[in-house]
Amino acid sequence: MKRHAMKVGSMVLLAGVAALLAVGSARADVFMKQKVHRDAFQMMGQSQPASDTVQTMWMAANMMRHDDDKMSVIVRLDKKMIYYLDNTRKSYFEMPMDFGKAMASMGEAKGGDDKEMEEAMKMAQGMFQMKITVSDTGEKKKIGNWSCRKYIREMAMGMGPVTSEVWATEDLKMDFDLYAQFSAAMLAMQPGAKESVDQAATEMKKIKGVPVLTTTTTNVMGAAMKSTEELLEFKEGKAPNGIFEAPADYKKQSAPMGGSPKGRQSGPRSKTQ
Repeated sequence: MKRHAMKVGSMVLLAGVAALLAVGSARADVFMKQKVHRDAFQMMGQSQPASDTVQTMWMAANMMRHDDDKMSVIVRLDKKMIYYLDNTRKSYFEMPMDFGKAMASMGEAKGGDDKEMEEAMKMAQGMFQMKITVSDTGEKKKIGNWSCRKYIREMAMGMGPVTSEVWATEDLKMDFDLYAQFSAAMLAMQPGAKESVDQAATEMKKIKGVPVLTTTTTNVMGAAMKSTEELLEFKEGKAPNGIFEAPADYKKQSAPMGGSPKGRQSGPRSKTQ
């Protein structure tokens, strides 16, 4: 297993964890649209240009879907699975929410030995150990139509620190009963993170309301990556039928890093998309 693949994967998972921790969930289906800007950066000799995307998110009890212009991620707490959809190639792959099981199944499919998997797990543990601290600055200002309060969220991780300036509003009401379930599920799938679940949930509850504007700086391998997330739309309503399932015409692919989920069972398939 290549170290570069692990580090790239870690950044993808980190983004998912941060989004879920910051937003939580609600009893009624909730739709959110946000604009995301990422500054240009360099890593491992490769340059990434600046980018602007519009992302959407649907949340319902035990289910969440996040979409950008090319990729979608479906989180199913009821099935304890995460589905990654490539909307350009019309394909998807699935991973158990238990990171240990996911790594084991990849190793079996790849035919790697136990020593190789053990080394990979140790490396992943070091990268994913985290501690989250949230500070309420007391600062307030109006952003768009919403009255917001400023918080500083700091995530100390083995792969590098992540600092976010979060402006959140209580003008938009949400029920956070499922907050702990989503955050715990996302954190528990990462090696070395299970013991961080309670601490992270306690800290994230200090952010009162829905994030409206978040500016994040991530430091990985000496490279600083900056991004901004701005809330454009928030509404309650009924999620479209089948949105929490992989479309029926999408082809199942093997998981990244040379493996595939154990048993290659079919993921949720939609008859309506």
